[in-house]
Amino acid sequence: MKLPLFLRFSRQAAALTVVALAYAWAQTFGVGCVEKAPAASSLPPLLIGVSLGLTNGLAPFAKPLRDAIRVAEGQINAAGGILGRTVKFDVQDDQSDETKGIVERVANDFVQRGAIAVIGPLGSQQVAKTQAIYANANVLQITPSATSTDLTAIQPADDRWLFRTTPADDFQAAAVLLLAKRTPSGLGEKKLSIDAGAPATCTRLAVVYVDNSYGKSMTDALEASFPRRNAGQLLLTRRSVAVDLVPSYAKLAGDILNLNPQCLALIAYDDVAAAFVRDLKKDPRYVGLAANGFFLLGTDGVYTEGFLVKGRASESDPTSANASEGVFGTAPDTQPETREYSAFRTLYSSYFPLGVKEAPSFTANTFDAAILLALAIQRAGGVADRKQIRQALFEVSAPPGRPYTPSQLGEALLAVKLGEDIDYTGASGSVDLEPNGNVKSGFVVWEAYRTPDKKVDYRTVGRFTLDELQEQFK
Repeated sequence: MKLPLFLRFSRQAAALTVVALAYAWAQTFGVGCVEKAPAASSLPPLLIGVSLGLTNGLAPFAKPLRDAIRVAEGQINAAGGILGRTVKFDVQDDQSDETKGIVERVANDFVQRGAIAVIGPLGSQQVAKTQAIYANANVLQITPSATSTDLTAIQPADDRWLFRTTPADDFQAAAVLLLAKRTPSGLGEKKLSIDAGAPATCTRLAVVYVDNSYGKSMTDALEASFPRRNAGQLLLTRRSVAVDLVPSYAKLAGDILNLNPQCLALIAYDDVAAAFVRDLKKDPRYVGLAANGFFLLGTDGVYTEGFLVKGRASESDPTSANASEGVFGTAPDTQPETREYSAFRTLYSSYFPLGVKEAPSFTANTFDAAILLALAIQRAGGVADRKQIRQALFEVSAPPGRPYTPSQLGEALLAVKLGEDIDYTGASGSVDLEPNGNVKSGFVVWEAYRTPDKKVDYRTVGRFTLDELQEQFK
């Protein structure tokens, strides 16, 4: 059975990659033509929990992230594991729950079973409900996708157990502000460069947000910054919607259109967003506003395959009329134009074939979370002292150590074992963890557009650099 290699590595790294792919393919698909890699030792595997919403609202978003975990697990174990032991990433379905206590039960179960660390959950409200459970048990928690600014100060910086590999929503609010200054049809394919002296495109903004920590915190950031940063602009209204679908959003859509907005920011998850946009576009007033330049801005919760599918008139027909078509938006740059991401994308597609598409959003962030934990545990030299692992997490994620990339995992683990300082440069970005658990990165501007073969898909139409976003805070 022939297995693909990714990029050009040293002879040693190439051999390691073949072993990793063979191991992962056998683990994932049960293919009989390769043998399972031997255990690193006779000791039981090290347990790292993974809390994902594999059913209900977050399911379309979560399933590729589970795949990213399997890629990381295969790579770590093929490289000899951690501390000479294999690692087991135990993926549990928290059912996308925010209100029924399911996500808390998953968290308590991981603590009781002695998990060293946990990746997830995915939603900001879910993280808010579980962070104290893990912190009280001295269990490291890394979420790859929860972006609420509420999480930044939810634990003290000098006793932090919660981390994330995606930037907080204050950066996304800055990206929305920048996008509101540009006419979407004129963005082009290159990196955006905002002319500070140009007149703002959207001077009348409306916001519809999901009523939880994710939606409220980003809306608060927009409300605080929109008038202050853009003279003459006005946030017309902020209207909340339930996390769960309701039968109709027609009245809410009509109320907003009556205010004559020039743009509308939609901070929600894909199922609610698709239903709301469908009802909005059915309103006769929408056509008139759109003719005068009105546009919709989604955020990362909308930027999913589910939004494209649920927006269709017929979910089984990708060429049918689609409410998602023409929606623009912002999202953390989870597919950056870097050699580190390119290496990860090729590795991911070796496990889970992608064709010509990019690895799904936040898969790189999830992979990075798993690799950072592996490196930190290795550096700590044991699992008994969780505070030592926490300190090691900072040490392996930032300068001044020698840089290592996703394609150099085996070398990085060896360097740590030899007592060398390292700086893991991730697939999703630098992942330099700050005392408050956050990372910083640029953002993309995306568009849902009709492709030449009549399907609606995403394309990246611009990028905001980290420097451009940080300029908004001055």
